[in-house]
Amino acid sequence: MPPLLLAQDDAYDLGVLILSAGLEAAPADETGVSAAVITEDDLEATGETRVIDFLARQPGVTIRATGPLGTSAGVSIRGVGQNNIQVRVDGIDVSDPSGTQVAFDFGGLMTSDISRIEILRGAQSALYGSEALGGVINITTKTADKDGFGVQIASEYGSYETLRSAVTLTTAGDGYDSALTFSHARSDGFSAADENDGNDEEDGFSATRLSFAGSYELGSPDLVMHLSFFDERSDYEYDEASGGVVSDGSPDELTVKKQNGARIGFDFVTGAVDHSVSAAWFRIDRTLTGTSASFGGISDDRFDYTGTRMEYRYQGGVDLGATARLAFGADHTIEEFDTAVALDHTIFGLFVDGQSQDTTVNGTFAELTWAPNDMWNLSAALRHDVHSEFGGHTTGRLSAVYRPMDDLIFRANAATGFRAPSGYELYDGFAGNPDLDPETSKSFDLGVEKRYGETAFVRATAFHVEAEDIIDYSFTTFGYVQAEGTSTRQGLELAFGGALREGLRFDGSYTWTDSFSDADLDTSSWSAFVPGQQASASVTANLGQRASLNVTGLWAGNRADDLDDYGVVNSTLTYEIMEDAEVYLRIENIFDEEYQTAPGYGQSDRAAYFGVRASL
Repeated sequence: MPPLLLAQDDAYDLGVLILSAGLEAAPADETGVSAAVITEDDLEATGETRVIDFLARQPGVTIRATGPLGTSAGVSIRGVGQNNIQVRVDGIDVSDPSGTQVAFDFGGLMTSDISRIEILRGAQSALYGSEALGGVINITTKTADKDGFGVQIASEYGSYETLRSAVTLTTAGDGYDSALTFSHARSDGFSAADENDGNDEEDGFSATRLSFAGSYELGSPDLVMHLSFFDERSDYEYDEASGGVVSDGSPDELTVKKQNGARIGFDFVTGAVDHSVSAAWFRIDRTLTGTSASFGGISDDRFDYTGTRMEYRYQGGVDLGATARLAFGADHTIEEFDTAVALDHTIFGLFVDGQSQDTTVNGTFAELTWAPNDMWNLSAALRHDVHSEFGGHTTGRLSAVYRPMDDLIFRANAATGFRAPSGYELYDGFAGNPDLDPETSKSFDLGVEKRYGETAFVRATAFHVEAEDIIDYSFTTFGYVQAEGTSTRQGLELAFGGALREGLRFDGSYTWTDSFSDADLDTSSWSAFVPGQQASASVTANLGQRASLNVTGLWAGNRADDLDDYGVVNSTLTYEIMEDAEVYLRIENIFDEEYQTAPGYGQSDRAAYFGVRASL
């Protein structure tokens, strides 16, 4: 049967675990953190290629995309920008250490090998350290869904000569499971610089990815090994900006990106203590090439960036009586970045520059959870990080859940967060400032949720985030500085959903965000304005026994940067041709809306895609 229920937000029932809201997994109704859970069924119901298209409809989430599939794209949560959002894939921190700011680029992230996404809103530095000031996005790749050997295949073709395909091999049995996914995508794309501004050069994309995740009991359920890795290569064309104006310019701007990650972990038990040890590695290589015009001449440019991260972690957990539990641990992280710049200019000749730097962070952390009775769940988390450049920094989080009735839940959070200055901000030969301290924040949210039966709900969450010690690139000093003042985001998130009748479900959300600042900022993401209002809706209907229709809509209003309000509607029709095999037709931007999510960069016109999925 095609999927009936599409979780527009976290329309989970009481049995769903939130894996990343605490140091240990917890049932959804026992965590005070504002979280969303997106499942593989949710992703398949819409059939969307880009993860950001699904994330954009979650309460509190906005996106800034600089063109078609592959071009750089960022996500903000509650108005907090992407360099303050930590992203993990199967426990691997995939934020780029070689970037101007350490952040993850969502532009090429596709849904092909993803089984679950968790979104944590608000400061999570007490659990995850730096880059978790605004929230965390935790991604889990596919896992085996049945015993024995299985094969999942998917293929799609459509507008802009886009082709996407994936094969997943799974195996599971007594004490083990694993999944291996190979995926490939290519597209001719459209102009990243908005075609409505006279740009018509297509900006294409191609990517190949191999990912693996598995768990194995080593002789006993009390000793389990976890393995995961991925290898990805992508190439995408982009359009440059000069003087704040985005245009096709020269038609040769290309980024070649290679990403690799791996993690090995062991869970084991000694007496009353549960233990987990792990080592994770991530590397990204980016090469940007192109031609630019400046100072009356032409420059053939090449920029090479390499970033690596090693993370070693220990975590333990022990019950403190019948109602309390303590989780604790330590981690050690090494980040390195290397850059090489070569500018072959017709007037000034060849200019070459490069650098290589590294930083280390030692962290210790603990979380105490306490359930004094059936109505309350309380937690307190504390973390101390020691950075090789600026020294120590401590963050904390307090969370509470109160359930006066099984179907009525109140949540509250107060947390502090920080973002360590990036290697580029500290050490760049032209703009770096080794005296920078971390950006710091305070965040608060208060929410209430009413549930109706197993799947219907209404949820409201008020939030307030303020940041200080903001790191900003100054056009006065032409370097990075610590700005004085405070930047604030506050607002309200609403989410609701339920069955209108048998076989018909509606989900929706609305977010109001008020952004203001008394800090004088030139380029920081804290100066960026997110839509003051954003709303989304999703309707999923079963059309007989074999077909289902999903229609989604997104509207953004009260936008700055001279960006117009916009609304975009997509639909996916799915038909089950036989058991465990289905075809679908997806139409994006049904009404052919012309809009931008980042100034000067275009988005897709009306587009159609046909796909097939099967499990063997």
